[in-house]
Amino acid sequence: GIRLSIEAHAIPKADLLADMQQGWDEFIAYLSQFSDQQMTQPTDAGGWTAKDHVIHLAMWENGLNALLRRISRHEYMGIPYETWLSGDFDRMNAVIQQQNSHLSWAEVMRSFEQVHRRLIEQIQARSDADLQRPYRYYAPDSTADSPVSFWIIDASAKHYREHQPWIDAIVNSRS
Repeated sequence: GIRLSIEAHAIPKADLLADMQQGWDEFIAYLSQFSDQQMTQPTDAGGWTAKDHVIHLAMWENGLNALLRRISRHEYMGIPYETWLSGDFDRMNAVIQQQNSHLSWAEVMRSFEQVHRRLIEQIQARSDADLQRPYRYYAPDSTADSPVSFWIIDASAKHYREHQPWIDAIVNSRS
């Protein structure tokens, strides 16, 4: 989920795109070392596979596609409004996992690539000033003042890095 653990600061468009590209390239290279079996069979204590972590990343990133178009993130992500309002990321993430657990590893990767490409296109189509607008400009029901560029990096490149140790633990649990 999205946590504001460090001070939110504006990220210039060129830096945002560069950071996202680097994070994406590193994460895709990391994922490419694993077999279908490693991605879909071992689970963590919560019953998640490595594949579940990847579709989780894709769906939160897809929420940014909705955000930048000023569409309700929770609706776009298929999260019930009450669950979204609760702020309980475990509940939100459980919904995402349940809705997508039937997808194959290939389908998950195809979805992730499509979501990511759409997000890059949306960022490229916006001015630097647009990307420095506060989150609440894009989500009128929010009061968050931090720049939307901060939220974008937090739910993309930073989010991949956050999940990598959890994926490691799963794929190395019984390879």
